[in-house]
Amino acid sequence: MSDRLARFFGVKDQPERVKALVRKSALFNPLFAVTFMLSSTFLAVHIAEVLAGPAYYLTLGLALVGNLAFVQSIVQLILDYPTGGLGDWIGQRWILLTAFLCIGVASIYTAFATTLLEFLLIYVLQGIGFAQMSGAFGAWWDTNYRAVADDPDRSVYSVIMGKVGMIFQIASTLSLIPGALLANLISRQGVFILQGGLAIFIGVTCLTLLRDYPEVAGNRPRRSLREYYGVLKEGLKYSVSSKFVFFFLLGTVLAMSTFSVWGNLILFGVYYSFLYDQTAVAMFRTLLYIVGVISLERAGVWTKKLSPTRWIAIFAFLQSGGAVFYFAFAFITAFLPSLLVNGTVVPFPFMFFQLPALIVCLTFVITGIFDGALNVLQQRLVLDLIPDRTRNSLYSLFPTLTLILAAPQLIFFSGILPIFGPPPILIGLCLVSTTGCLFIALGMHFRPKTKKAEEPTLEEPTKAGQDIGEQKMGSPREDLVEQPEHSEERPAKIERP
Repeated sequence: MSDRLARFFGVKDQPERVKALVRKSALFNPLFAVTFMLSSTFLAVHIAEVLAGPAYYLTLGLALVGNLAFVQSIVQLILDYPTGGLGDWIGQRWILLTAFLCIGVASIYTAFATTLLEFLLIYVLQGIGFAQMSGAFGAWWDTNYRAVADDPDRSVYSVIMGKVGMIFQIASTLSLIPGALLANLISRQGVFILQGGLAIFIGVTCLTLLRDYPEVAGNRPRRSLREYYGVLKEGLKYSVSSKFVFFFLLGTVLAMSTFSVWGNLILFGVYYSFLYDQTAVAMFRTLLYIVGVISLERAGVWTKKLSPTRWIAIFAFLQSGGAVFYFAFAFITAFLPSLLVNGTVVPFPFMFFQLPALIVCLTFVITGIFDGALNVLQQRLVLDLIPDRTRNSLYSLFPTLTLILAAPQLIFFSGILPIFGPPPILIGLCLVSTTGCLFIALGMHFRPKTKKAEEPTLEEPTKAGQDIGEQKMGSPREDLVEQPEHSEERPAKIERP
């Protein structure tokens, strides 16, 4: 790694193996972003139009998409945690291979599907793929980082996460307009096929490059079904091992569960209500993402001095997809007019300078600042909170529990969307997210003040039975003890479905 690149990621003084991890993260995160964002501007709208027709796609069509998303959620719910344990058992690179194969085939099939049954099969296949993928790359990276990094206070980790988030955002941004232009040039179906081929390529590349360091490979459970079941059991027990872990986990997944409703039912309805055209939507999202690039990069730097205990609940309330965010969009969708003048759409690019579009933009930008900060603080907290032996399992448990809470919301809100429209749904999401933030704050109240109170050693294993191993390989760190916010020795990822 060149000195310039090492300085950019803040790892110039780290061992070479840490720099190799950073190189792989800088390679795979842009590939992940392109794969998932290339068709994101028009995917839900395409399915809604195919199923309900151009006249009803923003109401009946998106409601059907919500029902399909519910089916995908059930599939993920059933498979997410078991496949996470499988990653801890056999290694994440094998899980990522099969995950991207499923996602690639589903994307290619989307190009040819025309009936509800066909889209149902696609969503089932996507559910299988996303269940395997959730938490896998993060678990592989974090476990290997803990094994080789010289980073006792996790300040280097904070900087790396901020830079990686920025790179992911840049790649996502650069994918939006090309995706829309390719859809106009060759068709949406052509983009789906391209996206599927890229996903299959990434899966094969993951199998080739994402190999564990010897310290990590030697710490994996033996290849026996008894060990596999033991990993699953340990992860479940750990999730209720203390009030701190239980309430933090419950509050986080409750707040995160609203994202599924927002992304599947509301988000693109808002975009197309104000902008109408897929190219305009892609350009608008690109502008938002450019601002997000800056805030994500800075988040890794300015959160180094912040205590996760004090700020996670507050930032969860203020983030994109938080209570303030949903309340703002409830106001926007209830009281601001769409960009129609005497029945005619405001022409591009003047639609960008109308009051509704400006307020939408401002809402995304302001809340996005807190979103980036929250991600870094959560990643710092769980890096050392979760034992390495069950890391993939527990990283997958987050989306599993999130789906359990999101599934009934999807069914309920998709049922009332054609009747009442977005504002009541957004108020409901605001209340759910606020409740989650309160649980997070309660969990932080129970965070142990001393190492002895909650943190087991190798000689004194927890009741959950986790194999802590050597300090270098995954025992909870002493600086999980709460420190003053501006202390030099402060405490040290949650991956969204």
